[in-house]
Amino acid sequence: MKPRRVHHRPDAIVIKAKDATTYAVILRTLKLDAALQRSVGSSVQNIRRSAAGALVLQLRKGVENAPSLGAESDTVLGDVATASAIQHTSMVEIRDLDECATRTEIAEELARSLGAPHLNEEVVKTLRKAYAGTQTAVAALLDDLAARALKLGHTRIGWVTCRIHGREEAARCYRCWSPGHMAARCRGPDRTELCHRCGQKGHQAKDCRSQPACVLCQERGADDHRHTSLSSSCPLARKITQARR
Repeated sequence: MKPRRVHHRPDAIVIKAKDATTYAVILRTLKLDAALQRSVGSSVQNIRRSAAGALVLQLRKGVENAPSLGAESDTVLGDVATASAIQHTSMVEIRDLDECATRTEIAEELARSLGAPHLNEEVVKTLRKAYAGTQTAVAALLDDLAARALKLGHTRIGWVTCRIHGREEAARCYRCWSPGHMAARCRGPDRTELCHRCGQKGHQAKDCRSQPACVLCQERGADDHRHTSLSSSCPLARKITQARR
């Protein structure tokens, strides 16, 4: 079976205002900032509204500094609105790991082989037992890194040469997090301000110290909800992915 190709999706900056009527003013404010015009303005492909009403600045293909552009926009806007970057990721599966392999070891080797020193163990979403005493890991990588990993096809972790394959995932709505649809057609609750890890408001997943809790499984009364809301191990996401095959 040929490895699945990664479709490169452009990153974006999402701007959310307390008052939706101020978006025109916000856009003018951004455009009038000379420094922002050179950095953000030259990187934008198009501007649209999301299903939730937020302002979405879709970036050109090849723009690799979306987080810094989002932070720069957020600083200019001050208390009027918040700006944050959305970077698309693809899942890859690393097979044939020995039974002693750890998330840290996997992340360190991916960082080395892909030339991405910023990678840490957070990219390894699951690590589970497989056949004959081996393990299989699923990692979420930015689209360009995922494409690089699939092109390599394998990487050496510990004493073992491990195979790398693409992993099909159900489409996820970035607004409500539910699998199976995109934000443009979303009728669910807006969860964009919640933490992906614990489902609470007021912080991001990278700063979260709480136990994982999937809000999607919780609202359905599932007993097994001790995973992040965007986890590939979520039973709901698995069910929808399998139904599409």
